[in-house]
Amino acid sequence: MRRKLTERPMRRCIGCRQSLPQDTLMRFTLRDGEIIADRDQRNDGRGFYLCRDRSCLEKAIKGKAFNRILRSAVDTEKIMRVAEEALNSN
Repeated sequence: MRRKLTERPMRRCIGCRQSLPQDTLMRFTLRDGEIIADRDQRNDGRGFYLCRDRSCLEKAIKGKAFNRILRSAVDTEKIMRVAEEALNSN
């Protein structure tokens, strides 16, 4: 099924698991073992999306979504720090 040209791409938040337009979510990627905020949404590597809401970040941490999405054990403190910086800068 083809998407209409007027439709915006949809992505799923790993915290609340809602599908939302891509431009309303924050993207993060795993690069060289570090989680980084992908502000331009162009970085290579395994990525995931989060709503711009602290509660979604907390849900993702509680549900261990980062480990599942990134297919490796990750330090939640680092993720929390990077995500908080991205949330505060927007």
